[in-house]
Amino acid sequence: MQAYTVRQALKSRGVQVSDDIGTFVREEYEARGGAIAADLLEEHSVLEDAALVETILLEKLAAAAEEARIKLGFAWADSVVRYDYATMADYGRVYPSPIEPDEASQKRIDEITAELEKLQLEMEDEGLEDDAYNALYERVDALEDEARDLQEAYSAEDLARSGVIASLQGGKITLHVGLVRPEDTVKEKGAPSSSTNTTGEEAPDAGEISYPASLAEDLKTERAMALGAAMALHPEATLDLTLFKLVSDVLASGMSVTQAIKIDARKEYRSHAKMDEIDETSLEQVAAAHDALDLSWLDDNRSPADQFAAFRALEAGEKAKLVAYATASTTQSCFARDRQRDSLMHDFEIEIMPDIRAHWTPNAALFNRFKKAWLLKILGEDLGLAQEAVTLASSSKKEIVAFCDKLFAEPFATLTDAQRAAVAAWCPPMMQTAGVACDEAEHASQSPEPDSEIAQAA
Repeated sequence: MQAYTVRQALKSRGVQVSDDIGTFVREEYEARGGAIAADLLEEHSVLEDAALVETILLEKLAAAAEEARIKLGFAWADSVVRYDYATMADYGRVYPSPIEPDEASQKRIDEITAELEKLQLEMEDEGLEDDAYNALYERVDALEDEARDLQEAYSAEDLARSGVIASLQGGKITLHVGLVRPEDTVKEKGAPSSSTNTTGEEAPDAGEISYPASLAEDLKTERAMALGAAMALHPEATLDLTLFKLVSDVLASGMSVTQAIKIDARKEYRSHAKMDEIDETSLEQVAAAHDALDLSWLDDNRSPADQFAAFRALEAGEKAKLVAYATASTTQSCFARDRQRDSLMHDFEIEIMPDIRAHWTPNAALFNRFKKAWLLKILGEDLGLAQEAVTLASSSKKEIVAFCDKLFAEPFATLTDAQRAAVAAWCPPMMQTAGVACDEAEHASQSPEPDSEIAQAA
């Protein structure tokens, strides 16, 4: 018998006052005369009238959803006790579009940007207590939401067909905004609204992952490092690319010349806010490639002419390794290539780096820069770990970051095949070769049994 089974049996008596739901409804429950079964320990006392508990819970959620509907202008509002990711997958979603802020709004945005920079520096203090860190985290969340509201808005068309659903997560009300019911999605099929994303990449809203500029720049750097590692490990292909670049830059012009690499005998400088914390896979691969180079020709005691003569005498394969390593060192900060704007590097990356995860793994340094809601969304929707997302909703962000770090470092043995594939392939969408979120995650809808080791660990 698993611990989860025992806990569920005990909960069948009612709702414990210390549970998220019990804490959320207790005051109103007592005001309405609901019966409470006392226990030796106060936190184990039970709210016996489960029907009254659910009624109060749904009333409070419905009120919050209606308040948000009125404030934002949506067409409908609804509420659910628990947000079921599998069920809600059938819903569509609309997103706010960028708007031009007026002078007052722009002034406030500048103030928010300056304050966020100060808060981020404070949060990097490893000596911070959990309470102080959480307070800073909540302040950052509030400021980012305020800045987003000043720069984005829903179109009238989208507001007329979408709504908001309120649910309880971690003892707090969570609003899922911009949802489009399945029947309304069907009606709109083939007629995207003004805010519909036609690029194949899902646009973010307030409840979804939107990458701050500082994080986006750092991810570009990490992707360039991964690409450099892939190039160093494919010397023949990279040699061809380098020679083609040198020749085509001289003989061709316009769009036929790629700007994705710098072949000008200078190593590319890469800046990163947290270089000491990022995954070191690509750095280790490049270092190993460097150790395998034949540098016998590179002797400062020789004249340049003698060095060149020794270089020319190298085996063709050794020359290819040298050229590949040098070219790899010129990769510039980047995201996935656009096939139309840079078809050469788009196809070349697919050849030598079909999966960036061979050179880079998400770790705590990345997860710590995500909001708690983003991490839960990644676990529940992208990785198919819906049960774990629900269980971790009441945990601190630090605990969720540690869980994700451990999960990606070595996927748990209790994962289903679909979940394991999703974890092995996941990365921020713009980091992948073709700029598409990992397809395997779409098949990861099956979650493990509630009494699994993952649920217990969470």
